[in-house]
Amino acid sequence: MPSMLYLDAARMGRMAPTAQLALRDFVRVAGEEGCTLYFEQFLRDGFSAWPSHLQSRYPGLRSWAGLAELKAALAEFAGLPSDSPPLLAGRSANLAKLAARQLFRKGGTVLVTDLIWPSYADILQRTARKVKGQIEYFRIRARILRREISPRQLIETMMDRFLSKRCTGLMFPHVSHDGICLPATEIVRVFRQETSNSFIAIDGSQAVGQLPLRLSELPCDFYLAGCHKWLGSYLPLGVGFCPNEATQSEIQSACVKYLARGTLDDPLLAFLHGLETGKLRRFTETVNVSPLFALRGALQDHGPEEATYDLHHRRTAIAEMVARIGHMTGWSPLLPNEGFRSAAVLLQATCPEVRRWSTQVLRERFHELGIALTCYRGGILRLSAPSKPFTTHEAGMLINALALVQLRARQCSQRARLVYA
Repeated sequence: MPSMLYLDAARMGRMAPTAQLALRDFVRVAGEEGCTLYFEQFLRDGFSAWPSHLQSRYPGLRSWAGLAELKAALAEFAGLPSDSPPLLAGRSANLAKLAARQLFRKGGTVLVTDLIWPSYADILQRTARKVKGQIEYFRIRARILRREISPRQLIETMMDRFLSKRCTGLMFPHVSHDGICLPATEIVRVFRQETSNSFIAIDGSQAVGQLPLRLSELPCDFYLAGCHKWLGSYLPLGVGFCPNEATQSEIQSACVKYLARGTLDDPLLAFLHGLETGKLRRFTETVNVSPLFALRGALQDHGPEEATYDLHHRRTAIAEMVARIGHMTGWSPLLPNEGFRSAAVLLQATCPEVRRWSTQVLRERFHELGIALTCYRGGILRLSAPSKPFTTHEAGMLINALALVQLRARQCSQRARLVYA
């Protein structure tokens, strides 16, 4: 039985069972076989390309059916046709760089919300400076958390700002790192109607594996994500989808161009492109391909679209329970309107002493009580709803931890005041 109640999938999800099997047997292959011709065939064509004696020796890799099949499975998982293969990169940040170059391909101004992941904001800023572009920041987080704006009002306000500032591009997260879910499909639909030529990039890092995806109904130009959070592959791997047929080939061509120039430095992305085209470079950097096998295993465990819907409903119901437990134990749930909610819940301490703690100290206090979660400044917790309902024991662990952390902080503060007096 796990020793921790794990509520931190929004930072790093637990590895899915089939992903574990795939990675275990890949490690065995690396140790017992090395990189032989058999392995090269396996990487390109899949488990069935192996001789029977290797298949029986390493059954955990059965989920791997080759690179083309992985990309087709990813497209299907995201609600796209199989002939819309995604880009796979060693780092999501490199796909964010590709998105930034496309957003600023003609200079101009890009509209960005204050919900964007900070490192992606830095990438946009650096790219804008290079091409003398502009970033228009749209601050909405506080208004959403204070319930001052509805999803419909948000879209109208974003559209007004976009038009008034004569923006040419838009980037926003599908689900922010602090759990705010934006109405991405509706935003893209309205922007496509009003500004058909604008380039739209969406950060889906917190959405993939958490929300059911139908990117065919969300025709943004670039949808970038990772696999190590809610999806459960654990090993970081960047994925970039191109849902808009009108710009798909443009993005793919730009990626190849930047790889050739060396301005997009991602060894895995370059290696996979060479493997697919048969144009592998003679001298290339050694790359780590293990995240590919973990991703395929995680996709297999996630099941069909209906299973993703059921999983999301379970998680959101559990998230509501977490918010109630937080309120009951003296924490303030930071809950936006229902249309903005996800399976991650923010709770803020009502105890002033806890609010003054560093994020590391706060996280350690919960870890000592058996709870794994993410902490932010000001005594804010982010708890990711698990895929299975709490047992009675787990619910008791959470109630006990939330109550004790603030109680002990108050007691320590009182003792300190008595000593000082």
